[in-house]
Amino acid sequence: MNCPKCGSSIGYNIQCCPKCGFRINYGGNTEFYQKAATSKLTLKDVFSDVFKHHNKKDGERMFMAGTSLSTPKESEMLAEWRKPWLFAWVGGAGFIFLMLMYLIMSSGGIGLALIPFIFVGATIVPLAVLLFFWEMNIPRNIPIYSVILMFLIGGAASLIFTVMLSSAVGHGPSYWAPLTEEPAKLIALCLFLRKPKNKYILNGVLIGAAIGTGFSAIESMAYALGAKNIIDSILLRGILSPGGHIVWAGMYGGALAMVKGSDKLEAKHFTDKRFLSYFGIAFLLHFLWNSNFSLMRMPLFLDLKYLILIIAAWAAILSIIKKGIQQVLNVSTAPAPSHKNAYSPAIASSLMGISGSYKDCSFPLSGSTLIMGRDSKRTNIVFSSSTPGISSVHCELRNEGGKILLVDRDSSYGTFLDNGTKLIPNQPYVLNPGDKFYLANHNNEFQIL
Repeated sequence: MNCPKCGSSIGYNIQCCPKCGFRINYGGNTEFYQKAATSKLTLKDVFSDVFKHHNKKDGERMFMAGTSLSTPKESEMLAEWRKPWLFAWVGGAGFIFLMLMYLIMSSGGIGLALIPFIFVGATIVPLAVLLFFWEMNIPRNIPIYSVILMFLIGGAASLIFTVMLSSAVGHGPSYWAPLTEEPAKLIALCLFLRKPKNKYILNGVLIGAAIGTGFSAIESMAYALGAKNIIDSILLRGILSPGGHIVWAGMYGGALAMVKGSDKLEAKHFTDKRFLSYFGIAFLLHFLWNSNFSLMRMPLFLDLKYLILIIAAWAAILSIIKKGIQQVLNVSTAPAPSHKNAYSPAIASSLMGISGSYKDCSFPLSGSTLIMGRDSKRTNIVFSSSTPGISSVHCELRNEGGKILLVDRDSSYGTFLDNGTKLIPNQPYVLNPGDKFYLANHNNEFQIL
């Protein structure tokens, strides 16, 4: 990564430029972005906000995303984004609705509840998965109404293209389906991805997932109406849907966006091996899904084959999502255009990290107060939540008339001078150039320069 202010190279494991002290604004997701940058991101990191408390304002803020008034600048994308959680709430609400409809049908009200059960049962799980990909769209440049449009129009268009292609190549066994359905979804995807503004990998994943969601929902309703047991058909296809059309289209949608970038779609993009590899994976997974073989019967997933294919599909799409996050990191921290006299390295006094997360990282002390701690909303030198001994707001440094004052903010494990003296909470101590201090222990040590 490069510093957006001076262009110096900076590591992914620090939050500021060691040359000019400019702070990279990761918002509240510092640890998430650092892991993504070093390819150490796990499912736990992605889904960690699902069970946290979220209020009404969190939801309102999310649904405002993507408009001309709310789309963040590239330099602000990292700070504006929040981890996905809404998809789980929507999926849970849909599950409760289905259970209520099932109770009504069990009580003799099948004529009243069957159609709602089929519609919601065919759409709720695919829509919840789609919402996950929308929440993972870190650029936040596609509004929810555009996603709904792609879900409806794109899903219907992909089915129309499937019918057209099937008429051209003829009908065959079920494992022939990828020959028509994957190209059909790709054509529909291109209708929305072709514009230069959809330049991010995560945009492509979202658009592909929207097309796949529409295709999956319509197909599930059609299968249910022709099934002997409608309820079993809806429930089974709902359980299996997260590993089917949604992720298949999402993975090659992301790959196509990766090779297209900010250009318009051209023929050369479809022959790029990066796109072909993900399209080939989706095609193979679809082929195996429809092939008439069984590994082992099992509850919920019907057969072990489907569970393995779902895991393989998510491994593939998470790999393209990781590439998308790394792309956003690179774009957000790209150096700004240079101008003469735009940056002056002269700093009257500065703070240098001696050990820990901020080792070799410099912060200017001539400007605003530096506040250290774990709470990203109240501090501007933010430590990871896993750093031992660091309080939410631990201590602060301020420059008052040329004097550098260090104040412990009533931290749990204390702020210490280099000689071991523990600071009295809320009492300022004057520091001079060369003085050192540490937070909780010597693993978090700093020096005044």
